[in-house]
Amino acid sequence: MLQARAAEPLGVGLAAGRADKKVVRSLSRADRRQIGVQSVEIAGRLLKTLAQLGGPQTLKDFSAAAGLSPAKAHRYLVSLIREGLIEQSSIDGRYDFGGAAREIGRAAINRLDIMRIGAPLLVGLRNVLQQTVFLGVWGNEGPTVLYWLDVPRPVSVIIRPGSILPLLTSALGLVCAAYLPPDLTKRRIAKEIAEHKRSGLDFAVKSETEAARKLADVRARGFSLVRGDLIRGIDAMAVPVLDFKKDLVAVLAAVGPSKSIDVSSNGKSIRELKLAAKEFVSLIG
Repeated sequence: MLQARAAEPLGVGLAAGRADKKVVRSLSRADRRQIGVQSVEIAGRLLKTLAQLGGPQTLKDFSAAAGLSPAKAHRYLVSLIREGLIEQSSIDGRYDFGGAAREIGRAAINRLDIMRIGAPLLVGLRNVLQQTVFLGVWGNEGPTVLYWLDVPRPVSVIIRPGSILPLLTSALGLVCAAYLPPDLTKRRIAKEIAEHKRSGLDFAVKSETEAARKLADVRARGFSLVRGDLIRGIDAMAVPVLDFKKDLVAVLAAVGPSKSIDVSSNGKSIRELKLAAKEFVSLIG
């Protein structure tokens, strides 16, 4: 329902107008303080322009579409080629996306699909298990939490999206280490073992031989399990989501207080996690 508003005295209106102008000037100064890197913005403009054009482009057409002179565009293209984001045909000299750009595109699409598919599955898992559940992937920095859902309880398990978990003491990390190519994880595993030794604490995995046995056991059982390894009193389990090539796409996990979560090999938690992973694969196609 619309409500009438009393007219303001002229002096008040003018004062408010002057105040508004001060806010605008203040915002303008704040915007100016956020100084970017112009060369990066121009390189981004070239990449976005190429995405909008229909296939490989000559330097003349490419630079014109991006609003740059051919000489200036060429300087940027040289750097983009060095980074693998652009490539130039040795046959006709036209420019198109390079391998690095295609890899970035695939990663972005995969992550979007993982979230789109995984989020509803996590809701179902959380409701059935009444435990904190989360979706993880292997990121640039290691095992990475992508999405999580908690359950109301006196003591909540907080797992923030973007958190990087260890390989050998987290359920997510163990699945990543077990199913990814060893070249990706070997150095990190050795580093964690060295850190464990320096800490003087009693960790379950004390050598690379023990790590290899642990990862073989994860593959044999089809899931990982940690019992207070990362946080005392908190247990977690995780299962891999493997595509038709048996490559690791994502990881589904459940975590909760040791006294409330079922961690038995044939228990409800593992059964539901594996069923969700199977459905995940079917939805990937």
